[in-house]
Amino acid sequence: KLLEQVAAAAFGQRRKMLRQSLKALGADPARLAAAAGVDATRRAETVPISGFVAMARELANIRSETER
Repeated sequence: KLLEQVAAAAFGQRRKMLRQSLKALGADPARLAAAAGVDATRRAETVPISGFVAMARELANIRSETER
């Protein structure tokens, strides 16, 4: 489910960089991009699927930290 949310946010705004489009998730876009090993200034279409999986995992970590 989080993978779908990350992908939808990343591709939801046409021609936007990850640092802008991932803000919709309520987490630090730079942290999500760093977890995927990509630059936050990249566009979603240039990120491999493994990058989106890594960002979804990091989003899960962020959300579990805030629940504590």
